[in-house]
Amino acid sequence: MSAEKSNTRIKLSASFWKHGYCVPFSEDVSPSSLFLKHRHFLVLDIETQRLVQEVGGWDHIDKLGVSVACAYDSKTDQYTAYRENELKALIELCEERLVVGYNIRGFDLPCLVPYGLKIARVDAFDIMYDLEALTRQRFLKLEAVARGTLGTGKSADGLLAVEWWKKGEVQKIIDYCMQDVKVTRDVFQYGRQNGFVKIQRSEEKITQVPVQWN
Repeated sequence: MSAEKSNTRIKLSASFWKHGYCVPFSEDVSPSSLFLKHRHFLVLDIETQRLVQEVGGWDHIDKLGVSVACAYDSKTDQYTAYRENELKALIELCEERLVVGYNIRGFDLPCLVPYGLKIARVDAFDIMYDLEALTRQRFLKLEAVARGTLGTGKSADGLLAVEWWKKGEVQKIIDYCMQDVKVTRDVFQYGRQNGFVKIQRSEEKITQVPVQWN
């Protein structure tokens, strides 16, 4: 019996032609191809046990340690929190879905590598990277996108989450992390349904940005 051939075609970004590998990584695949490939997505956010300056800078991100990870699975329409000893189940799910998040390529996914995540096996769509490419603005915060698009921002910040970890207040971390996932998911869904999101970096100015997240 011959195996059934897939007719799915992907569009490669310019980055594929630069690294010299024969197999494209997720960042080499255009967003439209990622959405075509995956029917379901997983919105991911993690919090860490330590601050970057406590581990010697961004070159040592693998030493931050994950305190809590939260995710929304579009297949089940459920939100789930994962503690450090439960990350294996999350990593398996990451390899089955399109992973969506805000700065996940620069932070969340690398932090999961010490727990067994193989980034080459993960298809990821990073909202921050996409918006920075579209607007040519750097350091766009989720707070600005959420405030402009949804009219609401984040509930706290990662610095507080590290303090809560040191005090053993894990439930506070879960609540905060879960709220970040919900905000990220709502921004993503808004962009998919409306074809644009809004960015509010100051109290007055709101910028509308067309997106193609389908």
